[in-house]
Amino acid sequence: MRKRFIFLASLLAISTLAFATSCGDPNPVDPTTYTVSFNSNGGSAVEDVEVEGGALLVEPTDPTKDGYVFDGWYEDQALTIPFDFDEVITSNMTLFAKWRYYYVNELISLAANYPDGASEDRFYVEATIDSIDDPYYGEMTISDDTGTILVYGTYDVTGEIRYGDLEDKPVAGDSVVLYANVTLYETTPEIHSGWIVSFVHNTPIIDPNEYQEMSILEARNAPVGTLVKIDGVVARFTYNNSLNPIGFILVDETNSIYVYDSQIAPQLTLGNHIEIAAKRDNWILDNEQANAETYGYDGCIQVIEATLISNDEGNNDFDTSWISFSTVKTLMDHDISESNFTTSIYRVNALIEEKEGSNFTNFYFFDIDGTTGSYAYSQASGRDFDWLREFDGKICEVYLTVLNYKSEQSGLIPRFLPIKVTDNNYQFDLATTPNMVLTYYVDEQFAVDYYYSDPNLALVTSVSNDLLGFENALVSYTSSNEEAIYFEEVEGVTYMHVNTSVLGTFTVNAKVTYSSYEATKDYQITVSDEPMYETITISEAIDAELNSEVALRGIVLSALVNQDGFYLTDDHAIIAIQTTADSLKTISVGDEVIVRGIREQYDASGNIVGQCAITSGEILTNLYGDNEIPSSFYIQGQNLAYINSLSVSENHANEVYIIEAKFIWEDHGWYTTCHLEDESGEGELYTSSANQYSWLQDYNEQTLTYAVAPCNWNTKSLYKLCIIYVQLADGTIIYNDGAFSY
Repeated sequence: MRKRFIFLASLLAISTLAFATSCGDPNPVDPTTYTVSFNSNGGSAVEDVEVEGGALLVEPTDPTKDGYVFDGWYEDQALTIPFDFDEVITSNMTLFAKWRYYYVNELISLAANYPDGASEDRFYVEATIDSIDDPYYGEMTISDDTGTILVYGTYDVTGEIRYGDLEDKPVAGDSVVLYANVTLYETTPEIHSGWIVSFVHNTPIIDPNEYQEMSILEARNAPVGTLVKIDGVVARFTYNNSLNPIGFILVDETNSIYVYDSQIAPQLTLGNHIEIAAKRDNWILDNEQANAETYGYDGCIQVIEATLISNDEGNNDFDTSWISFSTVKTLMDHDISESNFTTSIYRVNALIEEKEGSNFTNFYFFDIDGTTGSYAYSQASGRDFDWLREFDGKICEVYLTVLNYKSEQSGLIPRFLPIKVTDNNYQFDLATTPNMVLTYYVDEQFAVDYYYSDPNLALVTSVSNDLLGFENALVSYTSSNEEAIYFEEVEGVTYMHVNTSVLGTFTVNAKVTYSSYEATKDYQITVSDEPMYETITISEAIDAELNSEVALRGIVLSALVNQDGFYLTDDHAIIAIQTTADSLKTISVGDEVIVRGIREQYDASGNIVGQCAITSGEILTNLYGDNEIPSSFYIQGQNLAYINSLSVSENHANEVYIIEAKFIWEDHGWYTTCHLEDESGEGELYTSSANQYSWLQDYNEQTLTYAVAPCNWNTKSLYKLCIIYVQLADGTIIYNDGAFSY
């Protein structure tokens, strides 16, 4: 019986163990040890780890990889299943490192560590190009969801080829991967140098239903703000001061238009045929808006916010069949308030002249008279027109556009953009000499077609032009009523007179003869009663309420310096009159005029009274007369030191001082300066260029008598001087009157 009992007890124990095993142990013990390996995918090595079965893997120190950010361990080589360090290890396994590029905000943080120069380490970053800010150096602005950063310059993947020299390059809107170092430039984090690892051209997304497909002529006539789709050939670029292209003239078979887009322009070359979607716009510089409105100019016709749809990358000639022949004079005389023809191309014969300034070069386009014209618009101090140098001094065939107007208080100045220049060895047809003389020399004499008093107008009677190769084309005049309008010759000069007692409209006929050629033209001139205007004296104008409109009567004294205008005088004072360049051509020193304008203290600020002036001056009537200049109120016996001591908080701009001084002209190579000098010191002249006083060069360093007016157009701490006249030793007085004949 005992043995049986033992057997049963053993059987029970075995059964109990079997039951316990079959029901499961909540804390089983796996006696196996497993190996976890780490594939760092090019990063620093991580040693294998032995882990007991059922235990957790202790997370190792993150590996490193040059230029990348470690982004975790993954169970699969495809890096789709993140490893969970909270799960026990039950088998041998390999974990794979995932790497990512740096985010922009991480580079911004890193840059703060490098205030003294660029980091030696480079970092990968993937971002979108917001803009190409310098298409030669590859300066760009990039961004991602975390921030925005400037890239100072970019290169190819080797770091050797600059962005501007790359054949294929990323542009605004593209995704780009850069291998970059960072720095803190002054207080701004930036990428110092980005090597372009890869990029993806992102096709611009536009809604075709929002844009109207049309010709360039139709786009020009479309309202501002219209979304247009146009195509044409790139004919000429414009540049910023770093010689980076910022826009271009686009031409089709109907017309031309300016495309202002600094992101698209660097992607193009001359002759490319492109299609763009853009917004119709008119452009005027902000600080010129008011002046432009005064003269009815609504801005340069252009399109902006362009999207490049296609580019054939070809070298096509632009269509010229629609381009009409004109003259520089016609472009200069065009009434922009009647029709806006900016950015439309015309074909002209023009004299091209290069003129050096202080650290800049201007290229001018003159008509065949050699004087009527304007300059080429440049933001790069003329460096963008180096290609014109081979044509300097030649009359060439030029495809020319008025790109925009400089809008000043005194008027509008057309600024040209040459599109194409051809030297055809221009030869003037001498048979056209009489008509040329009428157009360029005689017409301007009769720009004023009504008179209220005798103009005593000196007329052109002989014209020679070395540029065109003719000499002594003779001009004669006849009147339809010699009692009303008659001519008088005095010392070889022919003067036109009008008799204001005989009123009406009469005809003056001008006849030009040259060799066997002749041409005539009639001019209608009205002799009328003097219009009645209620005027005030200059003293009353000085005391008038600021910003009020006034009309005053006086004698033209001299031209202003560095302003379009003149000094008006009467028996008690002078006052500066700002007017237009065209108005200045109609007056001379000694003319009696009636002027209307706005009484201002120009550029007054704080306790500085500024310049006492009449702005927006309109010459209502020129009564002519070669009148004697009043001078009884001129201040005698003072010197330059005294004038320099005048307080700018007091109004001295209506005074004239007579001083003995030397005019000093100094050539410094790149620039010239001028000033007055006497025993008491120097007097600074108000001028933007010494050339404005070139009429005094013949009297350099001679002690002579000068009439000067204190002026303060620019809120300075002392009055500068404007020279009204110089009196020579023999008593001859020479007035500053150059602006009246510009």
